[in-house]
Amino acid sequence: MYDFVIAGARCAGASLAGFLGRQGYRVLLIDKYASPGPALSTHIIGETGVYERLGILDKMENSGAPAITRMRVDLNGSVFESDLVVTSRVIGLRRELLDRYLLDSALSHPSVTLLTETRVIGPLLDGDGRASGFRCAHKDGTVRNYYGQVVIGADGARSLTARLLGARQLEGTPLNHCAVTYVYASQIEPLALPAVEWYWKDDSVVLCNPIDRSMHCIALMTDRIRLSGDKDSLNSLIREKLQGIRTLAPRLRRMRVEGGPRGIGPLGSHIRQCYGDGWALVGDAAAYLHPIAGVGIDNAVCCAEYLAQELSEYKEGRKTWQEAMTSYEEKLHGRVRPQYEHSLVTLRRRFEPLSDEGEERLRMLCTFPGLVKELGGRSENVMALLTRS
Repeated sequence: MYDFVIAGARCAGASLAGFLGRQGYRVLLIDKYASPGPALSTHIIGETGVYERLGILDKMENSGAPAITRMRVDLNGSVFESDLVVTSRVIGLRRELLDRYLLDSALSHPSVTLLTETRVIGPLLDGDGRASGFRCAHKDGTVRNYYGQVVIGADGARSLTARLLGARQLEGTPLNHCAVTYVYASQIEPLALPAVEWYWKDDSVVLCNPIDRSMHCIALMTDRIRLSGDKDSLNSLIREKLQGIRTLAPRLRRMRVEGGPRGIGPLGSHIRQCYGDGWALVGDAAAYLHPIAGVGIDNAVCCAEYLAQELSEYKEGRKTWQEAMTSYEEKLHGRVRPQYEHSLVTLRRRFEPLSDEGEERLRMLCTFPGLVKELGGRSENVMALLTRS
């Protein structure tokens, strides 16, 4: 019998195990993979405090990934760039590196146990219908039951745990968001000041940011890409799309693809019921936002901390189960709901055409210094106009 049994050992599950293990709780982590590997992600990490509390911030900052302090937005060749405002810096790390840091941090606590190459095949319920564990299949074909006072699903957007436990969908979109594919690429000419680069190109979006090992992560988001083809064809298509961005293409002359392409087809966003009788969800299992939002990693880790705090309150008898989980839900929704709405607005804007007159005015704004200064002076009015529309 464990205090907590967690299905999924990536950034949400490993972070949760780390926070709970630090308090001495007996935690069982279950994952179907042998070790952390690549995962779909924009690889953008903006928080600092939560990773410091997990004890991995120094590793992240010494990984070779540059601190990114700028945001660069390119709309058909008109470029806007500024220092970041919501955080002082972001870092881009390959997920196989970040998730390994998080997992090692969790396993540094003696009370945390990891089972790899193990699949959850069903929930266990006690006589009152309360979740009490998972039934699991091991690589060698054996099936065993693992019991916990609380079970947690941290098993991603297509969470089997959520489905098996009957978690309701509170918010959701059709499965029609644009497909996403990404590659790791080396020998890209870097910007003088590292930036998160965002390119609007027709009805597509390209994100490009430096990561560890002097590489860049390039994510292509478009309806016009098929992920079912062979990798060489997909790589050729990605290169063709990138070469069509005239402000990016000159920096790609020596580009070498080092990993990928990997990606997902059209997928919807959702916010699910995040707890029930004896169970809770965290990470993408609880709330999945399209990668265009660029906040998935931080959301997973920060919401894992929220959940760990409330589970501790429950275990120590300071709150009832309902009180603790209601508080967790409020924290989670307070964080992700505004992001959810904003991401849907951004996705819709892919289909809003920019007229020739609009492009001409945009170029004037970018090339007439006096207009830029005037825009800054009237920024309050401009922001009010944009947010109303």
